[in-house]
Amino acid sequence: MNGRILIVEDDRSFGLMLQKWFERNGFSATLCSGMVSAQEVLSQSEPFQIVLSDLRLPDGDGIMLLSWLNEKRLAVPVIIMTGYGEVQTAVSAIKLGAFDFLEKPINPDILTKKIEAAFEVKQENIAPPEKPRPERKYNKETRVFVEGQSPLSLQMYTHIDLVAPTQMAVMIVGESGTGKEHVARLIHTRSNRSSGPFIAVDCGSLSIELAPSELFGHKKGSFTSAIEDKTGFFREAHGGTLFLDEVGNLPYGVQMQLLRTLQEKRVRPVGTSTDLDVDVRIITATNENLEKAIEEGNFREDLYHRLNEFMIRVPSLRECEEDIPSYADHFREEANRELGREVAVISPDALAVLKNYHWPGNLRELRNVIRRAVLFTRGSIITTDSLPLLTTRKEESFPKMDISLSVEPEEEKERILRALEQVKGNKTKAAVLLQIDRKTLYNKMHQYNIGL
Repeated sequence: MNGRILIVEDDRSFGLMLQKWFERNGFSATLCSGMVSAQEVLSQSEPFQIVLSDLRLPDGDGIMLLSWLNEKRLAVPVIIMTGYGEVQTAVSAIKLGAFDFLEKPINPDILTKKIEAAFEVKQENIAPPEKPRPERKYNKETRVFVEGQSPLSLQMYTHIDLVAPTQMAVMIVGESGTGKEHVARLIHTRSNRSSGPFIAVDCGSLSIELAPSELFGHKKGSFTSAIEDKTGFFREAHGGTLFLDEVGNLPYGVQMQLLRTLQEKRVRPVGTSTDLDVDVRIITATNENLEKAIEEGNFREDLYHRLNEFMIRVPSLRECEEDIPSYADHFREEANRELGREVAVISPDALAVLKNYHWPGNLRELRNVIRRAVLFTRGSIITTDSLPLLTTRKEESFPKMDISLSVEPEEEKERILRALEQVKGNKTKAAVLLQIDRKTLYNKMHQYNIGL
């Protein structure tokens, strides 16, 4: 694989070693010793495919260089090299748009995989992580996962691996049915709290009257129906993880109590005057636009920032078409066990129908479709006759508009506005329509002063 790589490293001997390694492997590598010299090279030279930058530089750092690239709208994948114990800083780099990070001392095999993945992102305009992972399946009994291998899925798993060992509060965003609770469980199981409890709470089921009791506990007799002491979800999750699903549904009056608990790491059960210490990591999930809820006065901005120290986006199923066969096959095996059937395979024609469907209900809908197909199959193969009528096709829902560099700015702006109008402001769907990635869409909206 050929390509131009910029190495930004102040340790000259290490930088030269990297440069020689890249050249032996067929790359054209340029070495800079600091941030300013890298900026000059990036401004004057032909485009680089990848920037490999040390985190700590004599005249700045890799994050400052990353911010400068964003300001200059230079779309080049950046891999940040970090020393031991700098995971928190690597998280900051990922949030600013870094493609990935690489820990020193450098492992050549890992470096090769990350470079290959970065070249893919340059070609496909999306950001996969360094390598596929072995398939793991999920069900409630065994808590095993099927991990998608599409670029967006792999990017999500990279972010999970990055944030899981930290104590940061994570907000998981994605459409209904995409498996946000599964992602929360992954973060928990890959954290140092994995031996502790994982408590999942549906915030939509909490009424404003009972939410304080459910979350923080109560003392017997503190109100009419309090016939015994209640521990509360926070204390149940002590030493582990508390997952607040659809946190946007949390009653506004309870949000201040939640914020106080997160700040002080203490809870006060209803009917008592004593605070109790709690050691809980918070993970939240939502399919709502919480920033809009803040504008409308339905969600506290200070709580939002407290919960959103790191955001993970779960892609929709239609964005991960190449994952559909493995997910469908897993659901087939699951349905066989639950329904006592022995359906062995899904036919190519049936798979083609599944891959061409728009999947508004995402994984939850796919699971239901496969369960029904297994039930209706009168042999060992799921055919198109076993499938329900799937009429909403991706081509009908998303006619491609194809923004290209040759389009005049006014025309490009008009296409973006039309796309946003067509999908009622959903930026993920608009990006699919325009055949660009979501980050590029945000950059263009900022460029044309289109309200976010």
